[in-house]
Amino acid sequence: MCGRFVSTTTPTDLVDLLGELSWDPAETFAPSWNVAPTDPVPAVLERLDRESGELVRRLRVLRWGLVPSWSKDTFGAARLINARAETVDQKPAFRKAFAARRCVIPADGYFEWQPVPAAAGRKAFKQPYYLSTGTTMLMAGLYEFWRNHAVPEDDPTAWLTTACVLTTDATDRAGRVHDRMPLTIAPADLDAWLAPGTSAAAELRHLLHPPTEDRLTVRAVPTTVNSVRAPNGPDLLAPAPDPLGLAD
Repeated sequence: MCGRFVSTTTPTDLVDLLGELSWDPAETFAPSWNVAPTDPVPAVLERLDRESGELVRRLRVLRWGLVPSWSKDTFGAARLINARAETVDQKPAFRKAFAARRCVIPADGYFEWQPVPAAAGRKAFKQPYYLSTGTTMLMAGLYEFWRNHAVPEDDPTAWLTTACVLTTDATDRAGRVHDRMPLTIAPADLDAWLAPGTSAAAELRHLLHPPTEDRLTVRAVPTTVNSVRAPNGPDLLAPAPDPLGLAD
């Protein structure tokens, strides 16, 4: 799975990488070195402009943890942070979004954990590892709109937009740490992935790629990242001793 990640990409960075983007300056997001479920995350998607009728590529801030449109409440959102690519077009929670509401979520890298058994004078703990390619990863995502019927439609809290990340079986290097990994979209495939008109499952699956294996690095990082309450900063990515020998 992908349960935490790093996102320090700015709108300017994304424009340099992806070209022209539209975004609302009121939708601000801060860099985070420990993005956790239900946190706000930047996402790039395409929607029809209501006034012009043209397809516009937008940068939006969404909540991580997908809430299906038919859900009665938002309480299960933290559980739907990932969607398995193998079954995404079949599961009721994801299949409509996979067909029509796709996005990319930029990430610097992501975290996975491995248990370390107790030893003399040391309790058992979970060792975090940071996996990255050294460049911005465009993680394949889905987004969904949820209507809060407890408030009027013109209430600012009437609509919630949420997202999840698609995952697949991990390749060799990432598989040393965890059996799942996020899928990414190459910049050259972005037009086809984001276009609402692309809906054939086979065509969409062809656009999904694991992070580039020959550039993926794995390193142990401090256990402070284990807590979402830890001070959020680049110190969370500092190299740390690797008790299991899984790092590069």
